[in-house]
Amino acid sequence: MPTWVCLLRAINLGSHNKVNMPALREALTEAGYQDVRTYVQSGNIVLRTPTRSARKVGDAVRTVVAERFDVDTPVLVRTADELAQVLAWNPFPVEAAAQPQKVYVVHLDAQPDPADVEALLAQDWSPDQVAFQGRDVVLAYADGLHASRLERSAALKRITARGTARNWRTLQFLSGQSEAVLS
Repeated sequence: MPTWVCLLRAINLGSHNKVNMPALREALTEAGYQDVRTYVQSGNIVLRTPTRSARKVGDAVRTVVAERFDVDTPVLVRTADELAQVLAWNPFPVEAAAQPQKVYVVHLDAQPDPADVEALLAQDWSPDQVAFQGRDVVLAYADGLHASRLERSAALKRITARGTARNWRTLQFLSGQSEAVLS
């Protein structure tokens, strides 16, 4: 049975889009998912289901969240292998090891247009760094997310795909949870 990592976009931001994680685990278990685990309050879920389509899993989880919590938010879905591939790629290993909370992975809902990616990478974002691979963007912030010119410039809005970001530490944890569910 496949293990999936579901990433809810833009929940529990201040008083907006409130989703209680214990109640979410309960709702997903009631909906037939197995081994449901969540991590922190930002909508990170690891679960198992016989469904073999990421799109179908994302749509079904989105429906559960909308019906149970009255929150309609995109759900990006990755396999355990896809998370492991991003961790293995790690374009910024020094930064990820030293300050994993300043390295973010933006999981995109679609492959961005190569011309948009090329244009974004052609800019100098120093002291920050950006790298693309497939449907994932890795951002290493020298002084943190909120102090970054890369973030404030809306650079990622220049690509056509939408996504949701998680820091490197969260990605490592979710990958470990995926492996734990598999064993």
